[in-house]
Amino acid sequence: MRKDMKAWVMTDTGAPDVLQLQTIEPPQPAAGEVLIRVSASGFNPIDTKIRAGLALIAPASGILGCDVCGVIEALGPDVTAFKVGDRVYGMSGGVKGTQGSLAQYQVADARLLALAPESLTDEQAAAMPLVSLTADQALQRLQISAGDALYIGGASGGVGQMALQLASAMGCDVTGSAGTAERVAHIDAMGGKGVLHSEAADLVVDGKVFGKVLDTFGGPGLQMALQLAAPYGQVATINARAQYDLGQAHAKALTLHAVFVLLPLLNGIGREAFGQRLQQIAQQLDNGSLKPLAIEVFSSQDVVEVHRRYESEGAEKKLVIKADY
Repeated sequence: MRKDMKAWVMTDTGAPDVLQLQTIEPPQPAAGEVLIRVSASGFNPIDTKIRAGLALIAPASGILGCDVCGVIEALGPDVTAFKVGDRVYGMSGGVKGTQGSLAQYQVADARLLALAPESLTDEQAAAMPLVSLTADQALQRLQISAGDALYIGGASGGVGQMALQLASAMGCDVTGSAGTAERVAHIDAMGGKGVLHSEAADLVVDGKVFGKVLDTFGGPGLQMALQLAAPYGQVATINARAQYDLGQAHAKALTLHAVFVLLPLLNGIGREAFGQRLQQIAQQLDNGSLKPLAIEVFSSQDVVEVHRRYESEGAEKKLVIKADY
């Protein structure tokens, strides 16, 4: 067992340069946990919010990174689902009570993990867990079934793409919005009906409504989702942290679902379902019924730059950090 490891540690809240590469003692797995030799860490927007102090759920270790792909190096007591040498992936930490994946080694609850998709690279696999589980939870909350008319605001983003694919595979009629013609074409290629964000209001004018609506933006996106929902319909949002006029929801007797996929990491409840669902998603990725996200890979030396770039420019692809310390 190594006596030290490199890790990106959040030394305070604030600008990206509060993240510092440090040499620290590696963690040891407790009961029900495994030690992962990290191969790749998936970047998510929540990482910037935690770092900036906008989401007060920072891990005590200061090590961010919710998504991981890597190889199991050691097992804690009572772990029977995996063995040393297994290649795994998962939404495994990076919030209060858990260490993140921006390190050479990570300890994770075995219940949050699954065997990684064999057809994906480590970097591709690390891009999948949070967005896949968020999309899956949203569809579960919406009680999606075959034949449903579903609208996804932001269907070309990570969560949106996975929701589109999962819902289409279930036999839903999916319409989704995007910000550019190129992204609209991508939605069409994935089996949905793409529209520009600016055209969503035209759907309302034309009387087009949907029994199920998923908002991936919050703010004006959620207000548009409420407009597009049919009477007695259901709306799910992954960003409800603001004040909203819910008059439309009341007038149409809508059901509104707030989806917060990190909750099982924070309260420990329902973790088994995440590992089980990721194993199913891995199988779907391997058999081709789901497609991986397009990614852009960065060196572990560039973590600060990844945060800066995302906050200034956003990202056209899913950002992944290779553990080449």
